[in-house]
Amino acid sequence: MVRVLETVLNISMDGLVEQIVAITRDDVFDRLRGHLEGAVQATISVVIVVVVAIVILRVLRTFVQRVVERVLSATDQPPRELQQKAQTLANVIESTGRLVVLIIAGMMVLSTLGLEIGPLIASAGIAGLAIGLGAQSLIKDTINGFFILMENQYAVGDVITVGASSGTVEEVSLRRTVLRAVNGAQVVIPNGEIRTVENQSKGWSRAVIDIETATNVDDARVLVLLHELLDPIQADPLFGSKILEPPQILGISAISVTGVTFRVLVKTEPLQQWMVERELRLRIRQTFIENGIAMPVLTSATIAPPGAPA
Repeated sequence: MVRVLETVLNISMDGLVEQIVAITRDDVFDRLRGHLEGAVQATISVVIVVVVAIVILRVLRTFVQRVVERVLSATDQPPRELQQKAQTLANVIESTGRLVVLIIAGMMVLSTLGLEIGPLIASAGIAGLAIGLGAQSLIKDTINGFFILMENQYAVGDVITVGASSGTVEEVSLRRTVLRAVNGAQVVIPNGEIRTVENQSKGWSRAVIDIETATNVDDARVLVLLHELLDPIQADPLFGSKILEPPQILGISAISVTGVTFRVLVKTEPLQQWMVERELRLRIRQTFIENGIAMPVLTSATIAPPGAPA
């Protein structure tokens, strides 16, 4: 009887062990299969999110360029200003849209990987509030940059002066304005610090030419020569097309011990005033030399004390 029981128990234990081993093996395989399938699905989801984000960014760039150009083409602004404004607005809108798309795509990727983004969003909101309270200058820069763009105070390519800094605008964003000075230096100005802007290329420019002659020169003769040279200047094939109106010869603007100053104003296309000014100064000097108009010459004298040898 005992042997029979031992035999039955041995058979039962062997079957139970085999069942346990089989169940454990199947469970492990099922778990591994489930993890593998989950990893594959997560990877596919992440790849899809990344691809969709890239496509959206490309579509956004094309859409923004077309919409901005179409909207601005309905205005009566000159072509140069229209192109500058379109480029500036497109850059700002595209950068803002890119930031939004990247944030949303990042949250979707984290959610796909199984991370809880609810606490992350709540933490980001609290952190954003704390940063906002401590970054008032950043908010000030952003608000001022918004009005600069909306009012079209200046755009990329304009030559402006802000305080003691002057240069060509290379970049305009909601936070800062980047200038390139004449000497090649890059000047970064936070928009919140911009109070007064001198735009030298808005709509049209003006060349201001002061010509100084000697005190004994016939003033009427100088005015006649200036009119003969400048009245037909718009027909000049070299740069006449850059002059928008006939030059204004204002006459004598200053008298000093060294000479007499005549002033001429020339209205030009934007950013062409310096080239026109250099060329007209050269031609005026040549005309004065050919007609014997003397330029002021500084002289100095040394007074010797009494009794000193001559």
